[in-house]
Amino acid sequence: MAITLYAFLGWALWLLWRDLKHRQNTLVFQQVVPLSVNVEIGEITRVQHFTSAEITIGRDPNCECAIDSKTVSTHHARLSYDRGQWWVEDLESTNGTLLNQEPVTSPTVLAPGDQLRCGKATLTIEK
Repeated sequence: MAITLYAFLGWALWLLWRDLKHRQNTLVFQQVVPLSVNVEIGEITRVQHFTSAEITIGRDPNCECAIDSKTVSTHHARLSYDRGQWWVEDLESTNGTLLNQEPVTSPTVLAPGDQLRCGKATLTIEK
């Protein structure tokens, strides 16, 4: 009877340890890697740093990356951090979003050096 009890306790502790390890690995992927973006509109250039997991790009002043240009939609594109990577997604903008001169039609992974084009604004991902 004592051996069965110890075997059960050992099994329960092993399951708890395995679950905690899994949760720790999951939390590592949920931590947002800071993102730096070089925003260029004509002659004006600025660098913005972001630490939140979701960044909205658009003409609306409430967007995290607000761009004052009539060629940019109110809510043009979204950058989001998921599964340990930054992704870009077009928000059905009027002029579309280009990633390295290719239209963004579905969520796409970003890499350092990638260039996003939102209307006449160019955003370079610097991470």
